[in-house]
Amino acid sequence: MSVFVGWNRYDATRAVLLGYQVGSIATFMKLTFFDHYVYSWWNWIIAIPVNIFLSEIWPIYWLILRPIFGS
Repeated sequence: MSVFVGWNRYDATRAVLLGYQVGSIATFMKLTFFDHYVYSWWNWIIAIPVNIFLSEIWPIYWLILRPIFGS
């Protein structure tokens, strides 16, 4: 018996979008708080928007950019 019995396309789409947002939030938290980046009073203006952008394209970040540019 499948776990997805009774699911329709709308439920599956919501599950995929929720998973994507969870990945985005997790990537933002990792980049902002756990990447050992030293913040000062002025570089938040640059670092936070860059982290937001990278967290919104998190599959590209984790699969392509991070292996190329390292951590």
